[in-house]
Amino acid sequence: MALLRLLGFFVLVLVARFVLGYVPVVGGFLRATGFFGLWITAILVGFGLSQLGTLFLRRRRDRANMRALAAVDSPHNHGKLGALLLAQGRLRRALVHLEAAAAGEAEVAEWHYRLGATRLALGRPAEALPELERAVEIDEEHAYGAALMRLAEARAATGAQAEALADFERLERNHGPSPESAFRRGAALKALGRKDEARSAFAEVAELARHAARYQRREAGLWVVRARIASLV
Repeated sequence: MALLRLLGFFVLVLVARFVLGYVPVVGGFLRATGFFGLWITAILVGFGLSQLGTLFLRRRRDRANMRALAAVDSPHNHGKLGALLLAQGRLRRALVHLEAAAAGEAEVAEWHYRLGATRLALGRPAEALPELERAVEIDEEHAYGAALMRLAEARAATGAQAEALADFERLERNHGPSPESAFRRGAALKALGRKDEARSAFAEVAELARHAARYQRREAGLWVVRARIASLV
């Protein structure tokens, strides 16, 4: 069995090497490096298989968790199941469970926050507002300020720019500014006709992005791009 797996891996490496040979620049490099190029291909294939294996195990674990949660009909389990589906990007399926959780455990900020965030992601900011307001009413600092961020975003999306701006400023007083909060604050200022302040906020995004943690840099870069575009139009 081990020999068959090794043979299968070797065949897969050869196939990958053949396919990569047609990729501009990469193909030329692999041909020029001979056996070393084959070794690099083997490393890439091994890494790819490792990532696929990790993804497969994660999905199998998530499916097992969802089956366990679905086996007991309770608001808490609906909330956990909705959060899992939300993390997978399955927003419409998550919505049903989060609605049940928020109704059944009305005192839990997490379910209102998740439900509001899901409705907001589905382009339904007016429906998201009461849930996010409730989450912030229960705990203003919920999710390290993310509940307040989403509340401000929902208010801006429904045209309540002044209220949104107040929320962004409150968020930044509590947690300090971030590339996202600076961009959204700038957008609210721009919508209110305060263009000089908006430009200043958009310029702040790049400075904040430069000091972002390594794991946040990619997302921060996207806010920088959005800020540059917003400052031009």
